[in-house]
Parts: sequence; C-alpha cells; structure tokens
Amino acid sequence: MSVERFVKGEGPYTFFVDLSDSTATYDFDFYTRVDAPLDSLRRMQALPLTVTWTSPSFRVFREEVYLPLEGQTTFFSRQVRAPYRAGVRPSVWGQWTLAVRVTDAPEGLRGMGLIVRRNKEEQGWDTEN
Repeated sequence: MSVERFVKGEGPYTFFVDLSDSTATYDFDFYTRVDAPLDSLRRMQALPLTVTWTSPSFRVFREEVYLPLEGQTTFFSRQVRAPYRAGVRPSVWGQWTLAVRVTDAPEGLRGMGLIVRRNKEEQGWDTEN
C-alpha cells in the first residue's frame, strides 16, 4: 500500500505519517518540482533538507540529508523523486509527524512531497511443526 502527499509553498513541510502497523516495514521517498530557467537547473545538484521526526510519545529525532536534484528536466522545470529511507520499523507504533525544512531553497521550488509505502511481511507456514 502506498500513500503520497504534496505540500505546496515555501515550507516547512509537515506530513502526518501513520506507522501503526506493527507487522509492516515502511519505505519513504521525497519528491519535488523546481520551475526555473534551464541554466539555473544545471547548477543545482542537491537540496539540503533538515528532517525532523516526532514520535507519538513526542520524542524528536532530527537529521540533515540531501535530496539529489536528478530527474526529468524540461526547458523550465525539473521533477525529482528520490528514496529517503527503506525498511523502517519505528521504535514506537502510531501516528508520527515528519517536518521537512529546505535549507537555502532555490527560487522556483514548488513544494515537497512524501511517498510512504507500507510493506507487509509475509507470514509463512512452519511445515516442521
């Protein structure tokens, strides 16, 4: 199962993420779009992001990551999608809050999107018992 949400504007971008299924792992991708002249797009390599996770018990985890600006490019636009984390099993099950700040956002940044995939673990049968 996959859920995605795009937040328009300058940020910070806040996403509410349901990580309540204890039988699953979760994968996360970021995506965005930058509308700018082609020569500006060629100079941009990556967006520095400050990612803050807040658990259901209000513990805060923060990290700095980079979103590579590689993707479909036209004369005035670049669309980007990149993996952020895979196989995540949260320390606390429930509703988490993910906030993303773009450090030094380029002109033309249209917002930030998050894709969350829930991966159900296969429950196999034990034929030995």
